[in-house]
Amino acid sequence: MSESKLSSRGTRIVNALSELAANLEGGASVESKYTMRQVRLISKPSSYPPARVRAVRALIGASQEVFAQLLAVSPMTVRSWEQGLRQPSPIARRFLDEIKMEPSHFRGRILIAAVDHGRSNGTRGSGKHAKNNPRQGQ
Repeated sequence: MSESKLSSRGTRIVNALSELAANLEGGASVESKYTMRQVRLISKPSSYPPARVRAVRALIGASQEVFAQLLAVSPMTVRSWEQGLRQPSPIARRFLDEIKMEPSHFRGRILIAAVDHGRSNGTRGSGKHAKNNPRQGQ
């Protein structure tokens, strides 16, 4: 394809690559002319047979129901993973990898959610009972 048939973007790309090639051939320091970045590749999510799903759930001490809420799936889905009826999706496996790497973080998230839930239901000193009790404050 000749340069005259390229779009303006294509022409800019070809020109930039030609400039890079000329700099490399001329012995110029690439780092001094171009922004260089190193990228660490993230490996594929691990496989999760039933025992491994249960083991990750046990790491954070969660019931199937709470674990399902954390993963944004149904409890039935977690049960099917743990019984070997279904495999976790790639995104669920990635999340399981994250939980496995930092279980204390996720235990903390569950505890915070439980405390917040308790406060919103008025069971942990939120003061809702006092507002609803007509004898209070007499």
